[in-house]
Amino acid sequence: MKVLVVDDNAIVRIGLLRVLEQVPDVTEVRQASDGVEAIEVARSFSPEIVLLDVRMPRMNGLEALPSLVERARVIMLTSADDAESISTALARGASGYLVHGSLGIEDVSGAISTCRQGGMVLSAAAAKQIRVADAPQGTDPHPLSGIVSEREALVLEAASQGLSNVDIAREHFLSPRTVKNYLNAAYVKLGVHNRAEAVIAWREARGEPDAPGR
Repeated sequence: MKVLVVDDNAIVRIGLLRVLEQVPDVTEVRQASDGVEAIEVARSFSPEIVLLDVRMPRMNGLEALPSLVERARVIMLTSADDAESISTALARGASGYLVHGSLGIEDVSGAISTCRQGGMVLSAAAAKQIRVADAPQGTDPHPLSGIVSEREALVLEAASQGLSNVDIAREHFLSPRTVKNYLNAAYVKLGVHNRAEAVIAWREARGEPDAPGR
């Protein structure tokens, strides 16, 4: 698998190269320092995955994104954690949005694997920025519904209401194992590690308090 790393900070690029050296299936990595160079490299290199910064000179990541998504799956990997950047990136076709911080080899590897298979990922920091402003509950899609599949959203909603896997399975005519699989898939996309964190992220995105005890 070929990966293109795009960031104007050479130190960040070096750090990502070291991480990618330890990610299974990554066979070749190229670098670019801005959007213009990224598009040029992508044309000749044909990467499968692009790790793209937002704030760069000449052409920033959001400006380069429409051209890059025509050639590869693009994961925003940046320190820009404002809601506008995140929403714009997802609207323009990004397959994921990860915010720099404590991302380790497993986080990057998992994100690449998910996006390579057609999924979408958000780090916890990015997920918390997604909100539906002043929207009455029940009239609009959940703020995170574009990140997870319809079935995963259904299971997350039920879990956020305090239902157990067995209860969810019975209510929606699924097996408990299938419910567990949907939850596990959603954890990666939401940038969380377990059921409790997923429920918190799901409820916080809608501006709700912690899950009720049930």
